[in-house]
Amino acid sequence: MNTFLFAWNPNKWDWTDLDENIENLKMSGSVTQKWSCVAHRQIKPGDRAFLVRLGVEPKGIMGSGTVISEPFLSQHWSGEDKLVHRVLIEFDTLLNPTEDSLLGIGILDQGELSNQVWTPQSSGISIKPELTEELEAVWFDFINSETSRNRFEKEKPTTSFSEGASSNVSITRYERNPHARKACLNHYGYACTICDFDFQEFYGEAGQEFIHVHHLNEISGQDGEYEINPVKDLRPVCPNCHAIIHRKRPAYTIEEMKDMLFSN
Repeated sequence: MNTFLFAWNPNKWDWTDLDENIENLKMSGSVTQKWSCVAHRQIKPGDRAFLVRLGVEPKGIMGSGTVISEPFLSQHWSGEDKLVHRVLIEFDTLLNPTEDSLLGIGILDQGELSNQVWTPQSSGISIKPELTEELEAVWFDFINSETSRNRFEKEKPTTSFSEGASSNVSITRYERNPHARKACLNHYGYACTICDFDFQEFYGEAGQEFIHVHHLNEISGQDGEYEINPVKDLRPVCPNCHAIIHRKRPAYTIEEMKDMLFSN
């Protein structure tokens, strides 16, 4: 499975039914849209898709989903008499930029993720394979802390980080710092802290270095900037455990999760 970055520029196309799409997604769990794809020779059904908003503020990732069709020719969005390659994307997450916070370009331009172009000139470009696990983790963490429909104050991201497994990272209220994630994993490794599942042991090379990182103190509950210690404040957890952790507010603790898992 490969991962692709699609783009929406409101200056070029007015997504008039975005709210309706979001409501349909909330009711059914998914919604489908066709999107132009410049990498039409590489993309296949089942590939992962992320949608970034460009052109006007706020800019950032506003959606994710799965490609569910082979590329096909369709009329250009402008109505011109020409065809472009498109694919169908089944979105599992969509945010409304006028009401929701987006995963901003400032966050994406930090750490290893800065090696990817997040403001492409064309829609449907490939995301570097070595960055996809990091992107998925940052996106998952963002969605679970940035509750949809909350109006969060925009804060300037910071890039302050001191090397070392137990060093502090200066982090803004809603920022996910990839350097802190890396330091956490250097210390704890890639097995789930709760259930001890190791993706590489189970899936081989395909699961190498795949894991989510959980913030013991939710970022959305902090007030302004605060210091985060990658060893004391972060833990590697598998996607299943991470999803259950965030099924209530405040989130389950690591100890509660272990009790839940091993008492059955």
